[in-house]
Amino acid sequence: MARLVPSREGLSASEARRIVLAAQGFADPPPSGRVDRRHLHRVLGRVGAFQLDSVNVLVRSHYLPMYSRMGPYERSLLDTTAYRHRELFEYWGHEASLLPVGVHSLFRWRMAEGNAWGGMVRVAREHPQYVDAVLQEVTDRGPTAAGELSDPGPKREGWGWGWSLGKRALEWLFWTGRLAALRRPNFQRVYDLPERVLPADVLAAPTPTD
Repeated sequence: MARLVPSREGLSASEARRIVLAAQGFADPPPSGRVDRRHLHRVLGRVGAFQLDSVNVLVRSHYLPMYSRMGPYERSLLDTTAYRHRELFEYWGHEASLLPVGVHSLFRWRMAEGNAWGGMVRVAREHPQYVDAVLQEVTDRGPTAAGELSDPGPKREGWGWGWSLGKRALEWLFWTGRLAALRRPNFQRVYDLPERVLPADVLAAPTPTD
């Protein structure tokens, strides 16, 4: 006869911690061989995104989730998967992140809405011709960093990142999906047209309705 298990409401703090850590992939056994793209996609499937950050204490933050779950691996694996195989793309997830290209269409509502930070919105509102000129320059020359613009514009004064007018224009175009981002080996962000960065089938995927 089946034994009845008493029902119980709630979890202990220890049980909740174990469930959360397991859901994030920390309970998975480490690979027995070389860590490859299959392992990377497995981790990304659990965590959803690799956050990008310019802070570099041990290594840059987007390299850490793989190491904490898979152990030692070649850091070039992440860069190659993202920028050579084009299986990840850079965009503002919860923060600046590397995301699987399969979710690109799910962020188009944000691109269309244009609800970006004030500095980006202001440059689009106050300098629309300049923004159009920046887009045209990237179209003509290909991957371009903010400092490489023919007219990068003045830097913003005061507290913060001190973004130039050109950097804010590039970031507005990136936020709204008219430009995509790449990284150089020194972690410098460069901008190019989406069709030169993302796979054609990703861009051709239908946009979900609101």
